[in-house]
Amino acid sequence: MLCSFGFGLYGCASTEEVERSRADYEVADKCLEIGADKAPELCRETCSRGIAAGCWALGRLFMGGDVPDLSAAVHEFDSACQLGDAPSCVEAGVLVDGGGDGPPDATRAMRFYRIACDKNHPTGCSNLGLAYQLGEVVPKDELRASQLYQRGCAGGDPGGCANLAFLLHYGIGVSKNDKRARELYEDACRQKHHRACGNLAAMLLAGRGGDKDEARAVEIYRSTCDAGVIEGCGNLAVLLESGTGIERSPKHLEEARRLYGKTCDAGIVDACLGLGRLFETGGGGAVDLEQAARLYRRACGATQEREACERWERVKRALDTRGPD
Repeated sequence: MLCSFGFGLYGCASTEEVERSRADYEVADKCLEIGADKAPELCRETCSRGIAAGCWALGRLFMGGDVPDLSAAVHEFDSACQLGDAPSCVEAGVLVDGGGDGPPDATRAMRFYRIACDKNHPTGCSNLGLAYQLGEVVPKDELRASQLYQRGCAGGDPGGCANLAFLLHYGIGVSKNDKRARELYEDACRQKHHRACGNLAAMLLAGRGGDKDEARAVEIYRSTCDAGVIEGCGNLAVLLESGTGIERSPKHLEEARRLYGKTCDAGIVDACLGLGRLFETGGGGAVDLEQAARLYRRACGATQEREACERWERVKRALDTRGPD
C-alpha cells in the first residue's frame, strides 16, 4: 500500500483498517446476496458492524412473512437510519406514522422524514411536505409544503408531483395554475400514482389545463379501477352509464351496473344511488324496484340528500301502487 508522508497530512488508512473494512463488506455482500430470510445472522452481524444495509435487510425481513413484526422492523430501520441510510428513515417514518410499533405518532414520523429529506431523499421530502400541508404536528405552511413537494417531484417521487399538482390545481398556498397541475398529474400518472391518474381524468373531462379528452378519461378510470382504486370504478361506471367518452350500449350499462355494485359495497354512497337508478330503469339488466328502493333508502339515510330521498319516496309509492306480486 502506498501512502504519502509529510507534516499535517492525514487520511491514509492502516493495513488493519483496510482489512477490517474489507471483512465488513464481505459479510454485508453475503447478507444481501443470500437474503435476510435465509441468513438472518449474517445480516445481524452486518448491522452490528455498523453497516446500514444489514439493518435495512433485517427491517425488510420483519415486515414480511405470515406474521410481520412491525415493531422489530421499525427498530431495524431506525438503526439503519442512524447509520445514514435515507430510505430506511422513510421506511421507519411510514411505519411509525401508521402505528407500526404502537399508536400512530406523526411527530416521530416527521423527524424520520426530515432526516431523509436532509439527505435529499425524494419521498422523505414529499412526506415532510404533507406534514406542513396538514399542519397537525407543525404550524400549517402550505408554501413550505409546495417547496418540499417540488423537491420530492424533482427527485422522482410521484407522490410529490401529485401533491404539488393538487396545490396548483386548487390554488392552495400557491398561485392557481391548471396547466402546470395537469402536467404534474400526467407525470405522476405515468409513474403509476393512481390517485393522480384519477385527478388527471377529471381535468380531461372538464377540459381544464388543456383540451377536453373524454375518451382518454374513460381509459384512465378503467386502468385505475383495474389497479384496485375503488373510486376509479365508480367514476368509470358514471361514464359508461351516461355514454361519456364511450358508446352507451347494453353491454356498457351491464358493466356499469357491476361497477356500481362493487363501489357501493365499498361504502361509496353515490355509487349506491347510481346502482339504484339502473335497477329502477332497467339499465344493464332487469328492472327491480325492490332493489332500487333498498339502495335509495341506504343513500338517503347516509347522506340525507334530497335526490336520494325523493327517489326512495317515488319508488316506494310505485311499489305500494303495484301491490304484492
